[in-house]
Amino acid sequence: MNTQQLENLTGRIDGLAQALLRLTAQLEMQGYVDGPQLSQAWQAARPEHLAVGPVLQASRCTLVQLAQELDSARAHREHHQ
Repeated sequence: MNTQQLENLTGRIDGLAQALLRLTAQLEMQGYVDGPQLSQAWQAARPEHLAVGPVLQASRCTLVQLAQELDSARAHREHHQ
Protein backbone atom coordinates (compact mmCIF):
# COMPACT_ATOMS: atom_id res chain seq x y z
CA MET A 1 0.00 0.00 0.00
CA ASN A 2 1.45 3.34 -0.98
CA THR A 3 1.23 6.59 1.00
CA GLN A 4 -1.73 7.96 -0.94
CA GLN A 5 -3.73 4.76 -0.45
CA LEU A 6 -2.90 4.72 3.25
CA GLU A 7 -3.95 8.35 3.66
CA ASN A 8 -7.18 7.64 1.80
CA LEU A 9 -7.94 4.64 4.02
CA THR A 10 -7.10 6.64 7.15
CA GLY A 11 -9.43 9.44 6.05
CA ARG A 12 -12.25 7.02 5.34
CA ILE A 13 -11.89 5.36 8.74
CA ASP A 14 -11.84 8.77 10.43
CA GLY A 15 -14.98 9.77 8.52
CA LEU A 16 -16.77 6.62 9.67
CA ALA A 17 -15.70 7.22 13.26
CA GLN A 18 -16.96 10.81 13.14
CA ALA A 19 -20.28 9.67 11.67
CA LEU A 20 -20.64 7.03 14.38
CA LEU A 21 -19.90 9.52 17.13
CA ARG A 22 -22.32 12.13 15.81
CA LEU A 23 -25.08 9.58 15.29
CA THR A 24 -24.54 8.16 18.77
CA ALA A 25 -24.56 11.63 20.33
CA GLN A 26 -27.83 12.47 18.56
CA LEU A 27 -29.42 9.23 19.73
CA GLU A 28 -28.16 9.86 23.25
CA MET A 29 -29.56 13.41 23.33
CA GLN A 30 -32.94 12.08 22.15
CA GLY A 31 -32.96 9.43 24.87
CA TYR A 32 -32.60 6.39 22.61
CA VAL A 33 -29.09 5.48 23.74
CA ASP A 34 -27.55 5.32 27.20
CA GLY A 35 -24.28 7.08 26.37
CA PRO A 36 -22.32 6.22 29.51
CA GLN A 37 -23.35 2.57 29.24
CA LEU A 38 -22.40 2.44 25.56
CA SER A 39 -19.07 4.07 26.32
CA GLN A 40 -18.34 1.44 28.94
CA ALA A 41 -19.38 -1.32 26.54
CA TRP A 42 -17.03 -0.02 23.85
CA GLN A 43 -14.15 0.01 26.32
CA ALA A 44 -14.98 -3.48 27.61
CA ALA A 45 -15.37 -4.93 24.10
CA ARG A 46 -11.64 -5.34 23.63
CA PRO A 47 -9.95 -5.81 27.03
CA GLU A 48 -6.25 -5.06 27.15
CA HIS A 49 -5.26 -8.59 28.18
CA LEU A 50 -7.02 -10.03 25.10
CA ALA A 51 -5.75 -7.42 22.65
CA VAL A 52 -2.85 -9.52 21.42
CA GLY A 53 -1.19 -8.51 18.20
CA PRO A 54 -1.16 -5.21 16.35
CA VAL A 55 -4.64 -5.52 14.81
CA LEU A 56 -6.44 -6.15 18.11
CA GLN A 57 -4.34 -3.51 19.85
CA ALA A 58 -5.31 -0.96 17.21
CA SER A 59 -8.94 -2.03 17.55
CA ARG A 60 -8.79 -1.59 21.31
CA CYS A 61 -7.18 1.82 20.95
CA THR A 62 -9.92 2.93 18.55
CA LEU A 63 -12.74 1.72 20.81
CA VAL A 64 -11.23 3.45 23.84
CA GLN A 65 -10.72 6.65 21.84
CA LEU A 66 -14.32 6.59 20.58
CA ALA A 67 -15.59 6.05 24.13
CA GLN A 68 -13.49 8.96 25.41
CA GLU A 69 -14.69 11.23 22.62
CA LEU A 70 -18.32 10.32 23.30
CA ASP A 71 -17.81 11.04 27.01
CA SER A 72 -16.06 14.33 26.23
CA ALA A 73 -18.88 15.43 23.94
CA ARG A 74 -21.42 14.65 26.67
CA ALA A 75 -19.43 16.60 29.25
CA HIS A 76 -19.17 19.54 26.85
CA ARG A 77 -22.93 19.52 26.22
CA GLU A 78 -23.70 19.32 29.93
CA HIS A 79 -21.29 22.16 30.71
CA HIS A 80 -22.88 24.42 28.09
CA GLN A 81 -26.51 23.87 29.02
